[in-house]
Formats: sequence, structure tokens, C-alpha cells
Amino acid sequence: MGELIVASNGTRAIRFGICQRCLSTNVRTFTCHHGSCAYCRNCLYLGRVCRCDFLEERDITTPPETTELTMPFELALAQTRVANQLLAWWDDRKTGLVHAVCGAGKTEMTFPVIERVVNEGKRVLIVSPRKDVALEWVERLERAFTVPVTRRYGGGEKASIGMITVATAPLLLNLRHVFDYVLVDESDAFPFAFDVTLWRTILRVGKGVFVFITATPTVWQQMVSTVHLSRRYHGFDLPVPTLVKQTDERLFDFCRRHASKPRLLFVPTKPDLERYQKTLEDAGFTCRMVSAETEERTDALHWLQETKGIVLATSIWERGMTVRDVQVGVVESEHRLFSTRGLIQMAGRAGRKPDAPTGEVCFFYGERTFRQDLAIRAIQKANRR
Repeated sequence: MGELIVASNGTRAIRFGICQRCLSTNVRTFTCHHGSCAYCRNCLYLGRVCRCDFLEERDITTPPETTELTMPFELALAQTRVANQLLAWWDDRKTGLVHAVCGAGKTEMTFPVIERVVNEGKRVLIVSPRKDVALEWVERLERAFTVPVTRRYGGGEKASIGMITVATAPLLLNLRHVFDYVLVDESDAFPFAFDVTLWRTILRVGKGVFVFITATPTVWQQMVSTVHLSRRYHGFDLPVPTLVKQTDERLFDFCRRHASKPRLLFVPTKPDLERYQKTLEDAGFTCRMVSAETEERTDALHWLQETKGIVLATSIWERGMTVRDVQVGVVESEHRLFSTRGLIQMAGRAGRKPDAPTGEVCFFYGERTFRQDLAIRAIQKANRR
């Protein structure tokens, strides 16, 4: 149990063409001081390991601590039902799925079970698909709990493991059987949805109790015990998207109609960001762009909230961002990169705050697709529950 490190003896780092640190077969031949050798390319960012290296485990966990919980708000009746189910799953050491709509308050519903796990001397891991989502978890956890929160993502500390850890999956590759309770947030999101190695990594760091949390679960995730939450914590319906035939003038009309509110426009690819930025700026609008290559995405988030401006974003912002009273448009919503689950998540950015529980969501389209219709039907179905 612990962290795999390069040592003078132990297990060979690469055996039978498989990296023993990350279980990848993506190895390449090169020449080291022993002659012809092979190294793993998949976990190179953790430090190179080659066939002539050895790996051993070291315990990097801190001494057990207890914690106190200060809830940021009182849970609604439906949230309490989910929180109680999470406690029951932990008592039975069962894996489960929390299928809750966007903006349901999933983070706070997990706090009671996190408190119980920690106070039993066990360790909790929250795995996030991206650093943005991890930052939001850390901020809320630090306000609610008295124990330090360990950060294992870009810019976080990696020397030790505390009672509560927030991490992105790639920074867990060299850990084994450390965490007693593993919460996988947005468990259907990229890169989880496409990377088997990351799922192997998540399964190895845990000790058997996993909870998947998402508004748009995959088919295999729905095969475990499931608890549903179809209402947001403020009790209002989810905003139902409207389909709008896309023209530049209709896009401008959407932006003008909400001139006093933050506006978020999703576009399919990074080249589309620059193209639509030029289109909007030529029409007299001021906007900013956000993509996976944007280093300070939190700055753009604050700018959007404070200036009531326009942000053009790729699907990097379909999850893990909340702006009060934001109005959402999905440009070229028929694009193959916009899945049904992605469209539902984008629509879920609107109406998340109790003092601004509604908002307009427009799917701008050049042609109609079944993915648009499925997303709208799924939101309408959730509202009927």
C-alpha cells in the first residue's frame, strides 16, 4: 500500500513489455547506460522508468486524523435522501452510482459520508476529470472540513497523502491500494470515457468501495446500485433548450437579448473559437475565448461573471463551471463532437443558482440530429420526475 518509486531493488519496472507502474504496453526501445533498453512512454511525466529499473512501494500516508464538518447549507429533503443512501452504501461497503441532474448540489451531498469515513480512520479520494473541477472540490471541502485537503493535480502537492485527497487520474498512476473510499466525479467525462488505463488506475488506488457521480452516466455505470436525484436543490426545473436555425443574425440577437447577463457560447473546436470571435467582434461585441490550452480559465470565469460579457468556449467548460444567471448557446450543435451527454451538460450550466434559477439555452443548428432531440427529451424527462 503506497507509492511506487524507483529503487535499487524490488520489482522490475518493465516486465514482458508491460510497465509495472501504469500497466501500459506503450514502451519504446532506447539506449541507456546498460545498453539496449526499453522505457514507458505512458507515464513519462512521472519520471522515466526503464527495463533495468526496479520499483518498490513506500508508505506516504500521514497519521490518521478526525475531522469536524460544517455544512455550507441545510440539505433539501431529496439531497438528504441521497446523502443517507451514500452512508448506507459505506456501511455495507457497496459500490454505487449517484445519478443526479446538473446543479443538484452533488458535492455537498457527499459531505456526510466523507465525514463518517474520515472519522473512522479511513482515507477518501475524490477523482476529477479536469483540474477545473478539482479546484472547485478543494474550495468547498476546505470550507466544510477541518482536516487539510491533499491536492494531486497540476500545481498540487504530491509528497504525502492525507485523510481527504482531490486528484486528477493521471497523478494517481504510481499509487496502490491507498484509499478506502473513492468518489469519481463526472465519471462519464473525458478522459474517463475513453481511457481504460485511467480506470485501471482508479481501481488500483482504491480498496473496493467506489461511488460514481454524474448527471449523464454511461450504460455500464448504470449496472451498479443507483440513486436518482432529478431536481435541483433550489427546486426549479432544468432549463429546456430551444432549437434555433443558425444564422449570424440569430446569434447576434441571442447576445443582444441578454446584454445585461453573462453569455456562454459553446463551439465545437479551437479554430471555431477564433472564427466566431471575429464574427462577434465585427458585430460590435466583446468576448473572450476558453479552450483546453487556456492556462487561467478561472480568470475568464471571473471576467464573465463580473463584466456580464461573452465567453466562447469549447467543451472544456461543459462541466465544473458555475456562473450566476448565465445564458447558454451551443453553436453548430449538430457537430459530431457534441454528444448527447455533452449537450445535456452544456444546457446544465444555466439556472444553477437559487437567486437565478432560470435561463435561456439555445441549440443553434445547421441541421437537426437525433443527439439534439435525445438531449432535450432527457431534460424534459428529468423535469417530469
